[in-house]
Amino acid sequence: MNELQMTTYNRDNLAEAVVLYDIGKTLFTTGDFGVHFIFDRIVRIKILSKAGLKYAEIEIPYYIDKDGIEKISDIQGITYNLEGNTAKISRLDLKQVYDEKINENWSQKKFALPDVKDGSVIEYRYSIESPFLFNLRDWKFQSTIPVIYSEYTARMIPFYEYTYILQGASKFDVYKNVPGNFKNHYATVDYYDNIYTFGMKNLPAFRDEEFITSINDYITKMDFQLSLIRYPGGSTREIMTTWPLLIQSLLKLNEFGLYMKSIAKSSDELLGTLALESKSNEDKTKAILNYIKSNYNWDGYSSKYANKSTKEFLKTRTGNSANINLFLASMLSAAGIEAYPVLLSTRDHGKIPVDYPFEQFLNYVIVLAKIDNKEILLDATEPLSPFGMLPARCINEKGLIVNKEKTEWIQLVDKGVSEEADSVFITFNETLDSAFADIHVQSLGHKALELRRSYHNDADNLKEYCMKDGIELQGGIAVKNEQSIENPFLFDYKVKTGVEILGDKLLVTVFPGLTPSQNPLKVGFRSYPVDMVYPNSNSFKAIIDIPKGYRFNEGKKNVSVDNALVNIQYQVESTAAQLNITGSYTFKKPVYLPHEYYDLKSYFTTIIETFNNKLMLVKAST
Repeated sequence: MNELQMTTYNRDNLAEAVVLYDIGKTLFTTGDFGVHFIFDRIVRIKILSKAGLKYAEIEIPYYIDKDGIEKISDIQGITYNLEGNTAKISRLDLKQVYDEKINENWSQKKFALPDVKDGSVIEYRYSIESPFLFNLRDWKFQSTIPVIYSEYTARMIPFYEYTYILQGASKFDVYKNVPGNFKNHYATVDYYDNIYTFGMKNLPAFRDEEFITSINDYITKMDFQLSLIRYPGGSTREIMTTWPLLIQSLLKLNEFGLYMKSIAKSSDELLGTLALESKSNEDKTKAILNYIKSNYNWDGYSSKYANKSTKEFLKTRTGNSANINLFLASMLSAAGIEAYPVLLSTRDHGKIPVDYPFEQFLNYVIVLAKIDNKEILLDATEPLSPFGMLPARCINEKGLIVNKEKTEWIQLVDKGVSEEADSVFITFNETLDSAFADIHVQSLGHKALELRRSYHNDADNLKEYCMKDGIELQGGIAVKNEQSIENPFLFDYKVKTGVEILGDKLLVTVFPGLTPSQNPLKVGFRSYPVDMVYPNSNSFKAIIDIPKGYRFNEGKKNVSVDNALVNIQYQVESTAAQLNITGSYTFKKPVYLPHEYYDLKSYFTTIIETFNNKLMLVKAST
């Protein structure tokens, strides 16, 4: 009843919901089928506002591969609502639970708890049985809403040893390690469980998700890695490895090293169609990369392991990221180019703790080509990306070069600046209550890649970009260079821009929908970096035809800021007939450190105020 009557959380008045408790338990079962683990979880959440209703939408991931599937059972859900002085109970109908595929190895159960409203208390529970002992569930103590109590208990058996990493805290609020009370039997061995309990109290919400790699890089959590197997007969097998041993094992796998060797057997025939003999090494690399981009399709799944055999991949011409990029590495090597696979973790998967050789931290593979003393990173999954530019998902600190001779890491960075240049020409209608802006957009780098992806051979797909902040589009959108990926992506469109009439004054919006209108950095301080992925720059030019009988009010000040963090420029020049406005802002660094946060936030405010401030025209007679 206290939970139902609760209207705010006293430690965080802004909380839209709060986790009252989140309890997880893992135990191992043994039998004729071998060893499985069973993971049980129960969660109770108080919904404090309408914004918190999304926490009643539940997703339960489970793992699948060729050897089996994790089984989810005992799904239950209850919503409690206060009606008068009693609690009304609404139960989840299991017919509303459905499956959704995430990628080739992961799917999830999804459901929404019933009758949830502002003030509800929700509770759900489920159980997962898994034969995949490498997939012991990690535990996230922290969430995007406050957590009052979070606890994870693991009943470990002596046959399997795990190593864990605690992130975001130096110690647990609750830690227990006690032997179990009941004797168990497996094969020829009697044993007792060892029961570990880890608990954390009063964790704050992790709110600021702008410009980060993944929330998983910063929240308080535990990661587990199977490190040792002890067999009942007395022998042992080390699973916890080193990066060199991990590389050696990958090169022996059918889905990795042996897949590349198999591809190499077909490479001579494929390379013979590309007429590479007279080309430089760089041109050879470009030709092979473009051939793969043009003839083979990525299925959208990220993986470090090929999911199809060489024969099937070459026949269907479709595969996951490993199929395609291991194919690229093999083809480059066959053409005499020094090339290596590079293992990485995509941005949404989190960073790689290089001190811990956990295989689970890696989920993607690209290619390093060494050409004329230059190191060039390549990804053939992205046909719209220019040569040498990785998709943003791959730019995530370090990648592990798969070289059997030595262990090396390479920085995954984009040193080029992604640019957008916008030109605007504004004219008024006869009654001066409306103005129209002809806009020309030119983009390079990642900005061009994003726009080309959106375009997808249909100009209507760019409408969302052109009509931000309620801007009204006038007519169609004309696109150029859509397939010329080494050149800028260009398009033109026309919009109706805002005009305010204040007596004898006209206020006009200069860059309609082209500049940010809200500061993405909202908190007062930040303890982790602001990761913009790559340096980026925006430049602007605008010409405004001044209506007859009006003149420019000189009140708008020019702006000039140039330092190690940013460059912001804004200048207005006027004649009797026209206003000429030029401006630009450049974020010079891909990643800003926590101590730079306050200044960066201030510069965002300067950009927003400068480029969104309307210019004033007044009647010449006043």
